[in-house]
Amino acid sequence: MRHALALAFLLGAAAAAGQQPWSVGARGHYGFLWAHRPASWILVEGHAGAAEVFVERQVSGDRPWHRAFGRPRYGALLVHTRLANPRHIGDAIGAVPYLVLPVAQGDRLVLGLRMGWGVGYVAKPFDRRSNTVQIAIGSRLNTAIQLMPELRWQAGRLSLHAALGLDHWSNGSAKQPNLGLNYISASIGAACALGAPSPGPLPLDTARYERPRREISVVAAFGLSESGRPLNGQRDAVSISADASWRAGRKGAWSAGMDLFNKGDLPTVHAELEGRPRIVYTQLGVHGGGALLFGRGELLLHFGAYLISPITDDAPVYQRLGARYRLGRRLLASVCLKSHFAAADHWEFGIGYRWP
Repeated sequence: MRHALALAFLLGAAAAAGQQPWSVGARGHYGFLWAHRPASWILVEGHAGAAEVFVERQVSGDRPWHRAFGRPRYGALLVHTRLANPRHIGDAIGAVPYLVLPVAQGDRLVLGLRMGWGVGYVAKPFDRRSNTVQIAIGSRLNTAIQLMPELRWQAGRLSLHAALGLDHWSNGSAKQPNLGLNYISASIGAACALGAPSPGPLPLDTARYERPRREISVVAAFGLSESGRPLNGQRDAVSISADASWRAGRKGAWSAGMDLFNKGDLPTVHAELEGRPRIVYTQLGVHGGGALLFGRGELLLHFGAYLISPITDDAPVYQRLGARYRLGRRLLASVCLKSHFAAADHWEFGIGYRWP
C-alpha cells in the first residue's frame, strides 16, 4: 500500500518526509485551445481562462536525488477550464500530482519546470447522436498532463508565480476519437506557506535507495486500444520490454533494449489480417532512450523502430513515455504510453523484474 501511494504521487516524491511546511496557492490562466491538427480547428471558438488551486512543499533534502536536482518541490493541482467551447467540450478538469525541478535559483527568484501527470475529465466527449463536432476526445475519463516553465519570487511565507504552460487531455487511444485537447496558457498565481520555513536540509541519509550503476529489467504490460473510427471496439494490447540501462551521474540514465508488441486491434484497420492467428499480429522492435532518476522512481522516454511487423503500422518508429517505480529489491511497476509521434497507440500498465 505504501508503494502504491508513492507511485500515485509520481516519481516517489511524496515519500519525502520533509521539514518544509506545505504551501497552498491559486493560479489564473488565460490562453487558447491549440489546434495541433487541422481537424481540431472546428473546436476553437475563442480564448479561454482557467482556474487552478494547488498544494505543494519542498523535499527535505535528506536523499541524494533531492540534492542532485536542487531540492525540487512536489504537490498536486486541480485545474478547470471550458476551453471557450461549453457546447462541445464542456468542463475539462485535471487532478494532477506534479514535481517542480529548479533550473536556476537565487535567494528569492527561482526558474523551474513543473511536470505533472494525473487524471483528467472532459464533460462532453464525442457522441454519434449528440456531439459529432467533438472530434478530439471520445471518453470522459482521460489522462491529464501539464508542462509549465515558471518563474517564482519568494519572500518569507509568500511566493508569487508567473508561467507559460501546456495542459493536455487524452485517453491514450483507449477510445476513439483521440486527437487530444491541448490548452496553451499564460498564468499568474500566488502561494502562502502554512508555517515558517526550516533553515536548511536534513543531514544526508546515505542508507537510502540509490540506483545501481547498471541494471537489466524485463517488464510485461497490458493495455486497451481502439483504432480507426469511433465504435470500432476496444481490443487488448500486450507487450514485453527488455532493457539494459546505465546510470549517468545522479540525475539520469541511458538505456537500450527490445520490445515485443501484440495488438488485438491491428485487423480493425488492416483487413488482410482478419481470420489470422493472434500470434501473427506480433511486432518486434528495438529502442534506445533515457530517464530522469528520482530515487526509486524514474521518468523515461524511449525511441524505437520496428524490425518485424506483419503490416506497415502508422509509422516505422515508435516512442514510449512513462514512469517506473521500484517496489522492492527486484520488482518494479510501470505506467507508460506508446505512441507514433503525436498519435497515441496504447497504454502499457506493467509489472517487471530487475537485476541486480
